Amino acid sequence: MRIIFCYSLLLILFACGSTKQINDIEDMTPDWVKNYPVSENYYTGIGIANKSKNPVNYIQVAQQNALQNLASQIKVNIATQSVFVQMEREYGFEEEFKSDIKIKAEEHLQGYELKGTHQAGDEYWVYYSLSKRKYTEVRQARMEEAMEQAKTLLSFTTHQHSPKERYVHFVKALEVLKPFLSEPLACQIDGRNVFLGSEIIAQFRSFMDNFRILSLNKKVKVMLGNKLGELKFAVEFNKTRVENIPLIFASDLLDVKPFSNSTDENGLFIAIVPKISSTENVQKMQVGLNIEDWLKEATTDNFTQKLARGVKSHQITMPVYVYTPLVYVQSKEKYFGTLYRSQDLKFAAETALNKLGFSPTGRKDEAELFMQIEANTEKGRTQTGQKMFTAFLNMSVQVKDKNQMIVFSEQLNKLKGIQLSFEQANTSAYEKAQEELNNSIIPNFVNSFIQ
Repeated sequence: MRIIFCYSLLLILFACGSTKQINDIEDMTPDWVKNYPVSENYYTGIGIANKSKNPVNYIQVAQQNALQNLASQIKVNIATQSVFVQMEREYGFEEEFKSDIKIKAEEHLQGYELKGTHQAGDEYWVYYSLSKRKYTEVRQARMEEAMEQAKTLLSFTTHQHSPKERYVHFVKALEVLKPFLSEPLACQIDGRNVFLGSEIIAQFRSFMDNFRILSLNKKVKVMLGNKLGELKFAVEFNKTRVENIPLIFASDLLDVKPFSNSTDENGLFIAIVPKISSTENVQKMQVGLNIEDWLKEATTDNFTQKLARGVKSHQITMPVYVYTPLVYVQSKEKYFGTLYRSQDLKFAAETALNKLGFSPTGRKDEAELFMQIEANTEKGRTQTGQKMFTAFLNMSVQVKDKNQMIVFSEQLNKLKGIQLSFEQANTSAYEKAQEELNNSIIPNFVNSFIQ
């Protein structure tokens, strides 16, 4: 009995010791892991990484997550004197700006301290802390440094520099201020008290407003299917022609090709349209400054690019008046080698042209195109006692312009008509030729102008 009592006592003592060890292990878990630290004076960042999923760089992953967590606590407040009050009204940039700043904030964090690390199974924890006072001081110093850089960049936007150099430096000035564009950025420039972000935008807009694009073309009228060559434009800055300015063209209908890379020494830019392929009577092209390459040279930052694109430049809309050619149609229609007065093929061609938007004319002197149709039938074989007769029709369609250049040509051979007599077979063959003109040949001719 005594032995049993001693054994039971040992079991109780062992159990108590095990419980104490477990409690000791639990007590080793830091308080900041159990309860997220909250402080009025410090920003807190806690990051976790799974060692199994990140066996090589789990420490760096946890650190990065902790910095992101810390940065997410830093609020972005938009001051009423900041450039974003104005830009928000016009372009709705505020939410995108706040989001972008939060994403980028960890790249600019300085002065944070490592408060602790912890490992538990596959989890690795990192705890960072940043003094709010120190953050404010560091941010203020960085902001003042950025403002000085921006003012230096702004000095390269005066008239002594080329338009491209001025544009690039305006964008760069905005880029260095990007982390602080929510602030008023009050400073002095040339003895004036200004809010720097708004001042840069105002000067940037004034600079872009000085560009003017001029169309040097009189009323542009062109025939469908023709090319449009040597469209001339000029670019002025402060009412003076400027060189090395690229232009860009946009049109829903016109395939505009820049012939020049940029304006020449006389401020001229040339573009062409290889072919007018739409039948719309009025076709428009928009012409603007092609400064996208300047922008990409100035910055690769997406938000700064969007901000700069919000500063609009001059553009013009130029109409092009398109007309379909007047077509003079004539035909030689032979029945078994004999020329007949009937002009069924001519009328069929004119009807098909009208349906497709082309205008036939009876006056040869006002026509731009000349369509010649030639057709002839020949008899098929004959046999004694036959009841059905065959006629074969050969037809050519050729279209020339005023310079006697062939612009379209098509040939049909052995179009067959079968009837109770050669005369009826001839009529049947001509009816099939009219169908070919209506359904195939004339549409092909029209398509040769619009494709």
